[in-house]
Amino acid sequence: MPLSPGTKLGPYKILAAIGAGGMGEVYRATDTKLGRDVAVKVLPAEMAHDADRLGRFRREAKALAQLDHPNIVTIYSVEESGGVHFLTMQLVDGQTLGRLIPQGGLPIERILDIGSALAEALAAAHEKGIVHRDLKPANVMVTSEGRVKVLDFGLAKDAAADAENDATLTSTGHTQAGMVMGTPAYMSPEQVSGGTLDHRTDIFSFGVLLHEMAVGKRPFEGGSSAELFSSILRDTPLPVTELRADLPADLARVIRRCLEKDPRHRMQTARDVGNEFRDLARATTRSKPISTPAARATAAADSGAPRAEEGFWVAVLPFKYSGANTDLAALAEGLTEEVITGLSRFSYLRVIARGSTLRYATEPADVRTVGRELGARYVMEGTLRQASIRIRLTVQLVDASTGAQMWAETYERPFDPGAIFELQDDLVPRIASTVADWYGVLPHTMSEAVRAKGSEQLSPYEAVLRSFAYFERITAEEHAVVRAGLERAVQQAPENADAWVMLSMMYGEEFRFGFNVRPDPLGRSLQAARRAVDAGPSNPSAYLALAQALFFRKEFGAFRSAAERAIALNFMDGGTLGYLALLLAYAGDWERGCALGERARGLNPHHPPWYWALPMLYAYHKGDYAEARTFALKMNTPGVMNMPGAWLTKATTTAPYGQLGEVEAGRKGVQELLLLMPDFPLRGREELSKWYLPDLVDSLMDGLRKAGLEIPRPQAEAEQG
Repeated sequence: MPLSPGTKLGPYKILAAIGAGGMGEVYRATDTKLGRDVAVKVLPAEMAHDADRLGRFRREAKALAQLDHPNIVTIYSVEESGGVHFLTMQLVDGQTLGRLIPQGGLPIERILDIGSALAEALAAAHEKGIVHRDLKPANVMVTSEGRVKVLDFGLAKDAAADAENDATLTSTGHTQAGMVMGTPAYMSPEQVSGGTLDHRTDIFSFGVLLHEMAVGKRPFEGGSSAELFSSILRDTPLPVTELRADLPADLARVIRRCLEKDPRHRMQTARDVGNEFRDLARATTRSKPISTPAARATAAADSGAPRAEEGFWVAVLPFKYSGANTDLAALAEGLTEEVITGLSRFSYLRVIARGSTLRYATEPADVRTVGRELGARYVMEGTLRQASIRIRLTVQLVDASTGAQMWAETYERPFDPGAIFELQDDLVPRIASTVADWYGVLPHTMSEAVRAKGSEQLSPYEAVLRSFAYFERITAEEHAVVRAGLERAVQQAPENADAWVMLSMMYGEEFRFGFNVRPDPLGRSLQAARRAVDAGPSNPSAYLALAQALFFRKEFGAFRSAAERAIALNFMDGGTLGYLALLLAYAGDWERGCALGERARGLNPHHPPWYWALPMLYAYHKGDYAEARTFALKMNTPGVMNMPGAWLTKATTTAPYGQLGEVEAGRKGVQELLLLMPDFPLRGREELSKWYLPDLVDSLMDGLRKAGLEIPRPQAEAEQG
């Protein structure tokens, strides 16, 4: 039974029907917890009572949950409410590709842009063992900004699933029952004939779709299902160049290869198709102006020209191992691949794909030469050596423009060939976080490189990079410059999720520290965070911004959901883990917060001293004031950053001295606090209450009073009462 507007499924309020997917009805809904619109896909009631179909629905959700790619719709959750089974997904506003294809086909540049995006999406899915099985124009959405999203993995399956069962599901016998797996016009020969499927069935469907984009009509037609199936199995379509003379012959070749009847003779992977499109884009730009983003990126990559439009690119060269131990050679290769993947989790970094650096595995190369050839500003190298049962990994990051070493670290570990994956899981997050998190080497270096520019001179990407400098200073002056640059950035690039993230953080600073305050800072912070999530539903920082805004609005239930999503999306981000650890603890979950905080401190050994605020306040919260004082000394290390907020650090690190009766240290701390915030006796409770729950605020104010803080009489009586 269709759901009417206003119906509630748990926290989701149905707004309108969108359509029907491969396994049920799809609705637009509002997530009342997080205040965002989502797509809700509901399994029909009669199917929910069918164990096989319900299992299939759950497998769909499991398959989708594995996919995290900008060209694939994001799944948020799998839920059940009142016997209704459903999943929630990213809501994509735009037009289906079917509505965009005109009579006669799309321009070649548009074919290349969309085809490249689809190839990347399929490659990401196939590399995780996921097969779509229903690729067609109706399942491809193109937003008003030109972003491509593959929708409705309702027929997705795990390629490792039982092949015999799949053959049964795709058999023509089930066509009679209305359970045919796929849309007939885009089905592969093996789908039509009920054969065993693998990822190459999607390659065939992709070829059908490309043919339609190229000439405006499908390659296989029939007046009935039987005639259509016969055409798919037997007919060879005309080359697209015979139907449209302006198309390149290489495009016709790619389409023909995708449409081979025998899967063995097709293009074997979506990655291969993507590489073909890369070459096509390069060939197209030789004779035409570089007009599309994909073509500009390809031209820069192939020419070795600086990738200025895309920011500061990072290349990770194959880690070197010169010995004869095949296990260590495999470890070096695995570390390289996983470091690239790890760095790619940080949305504000631009990481060159591994395929572009493979040739340096055997070729000796100067870093500056590599930088010029790849268009990379920064190059990472690694060397692996063995001594007896121990290994030593040395990693360095170099500025390719100058040859200067920016960072280097040596990691020594015992080596067990049976525990290579565990070793990678230990080393890779440490490397990635130290280099890439908000307090990492690259954000610091990149932000300093653009800091001299005025806010009106910054590109949207540079405005994001410039923001990192603020978090190393926390001043009103820095805040004003960064906020102005970000407000300009989101006007220029409204789909830049990272710009919305940083703008949300800057609006939040107005509330937290009183910098350059305008009306309703928390409302603006939440609105910007929601824009960030909408623009980047797989962006961990977007959920960090959302979690922060919700925390300071005291919406703790929704805050925890957003925080856990941010952590799940990038468990290698020590900066995000460290900050969310604080907020989770301050919202009352000290156990979860302290565990995350410990992990964050281990990920990036060069973290700022405020990381110690959590164990300090936890000790204080427990009444262990001596231990709190020990951690307070770590936070007050001279000559380094003391964040967040100098007054906040001073207030919290002074309170333990008051509780311990250490009068001299307490009085000194109070004097320094009053220099930073002269009206703290009047505003202190209110300011601390922004961060902490009432019991901790009471205890901190009590400690400060015992340290010598003179609180005005009415408030002092309230403190003691």
